[in-house]
Amino acid sequence: MLSAKGLVCIRNERILFDGLTFELESGQLMYLTGANGAGKSSLMRCLAGLHQPQEGQIRLFGQDIKDSGDKILFIGHKTAINEWLSARLNLRYWLSLSQLAGDEETLLNKVGLLPLADIPTRYLSAGQKRRVALLRMWVSQAKLWLLDEPFTSIDVSGIAVLQQLFKRHTDSGGSIIVTSHQILPDDLVDRRLELEYRF
Repeated sequence: MLSAKGLVCIRNERILFDGLTFELESGQLMYLTGANGAGKSSLMRCLAGLHQPQEGQIRLFGQDIKDSGDKILFIGHKTAINEWLSARLNLRYWLSLSQLAGDEETLLNKVGLLPLADIPTRYLSAGQKRRVALLRMWVSQAKLWLLDEPFTSIDVSGIAVLQQLFKRHTDSGGSIIVTSHQILPDDLVDRRLELEYRF
């Protein structure tokens, strides 16, 4: 599904990684690890087509990553939600983009937001805002999910729900690359990639 060959990334005159090569098959989850500053977020942005590596090639289903936007779901550190809108209205917008029909009540309940569904998200806690952002996974038709620290500010029950969703996505042939300071269960992880911090 995804291939990266000879990737070189330089940020602030520091080489984060070079010659990085790996592949990810359909139905696999890759756990991306490394110390803070090792380049995990930079790699994720390269894979999402948001940052151009200095060298190397990234292809998804044989296409250049720049031509694969609708096949990728990227959720980074920032929630990328409209904080003037409620969780329900953010969800409704994402459903319209994906041209999917969804039961809003069921989806909001899955992430524990139903009692707060109509409150502008700017009044929600960091964890609740994160749950709003993660609703995009339930309505996305993208085959590749790039999730940079998806468990940030999420409680134990929320983490369990997300892990179940990861399993459902890979079982249906989708693939995931995830960074996390949480330890992922062995039965969830198919591949591991560790980036070393370079001074």
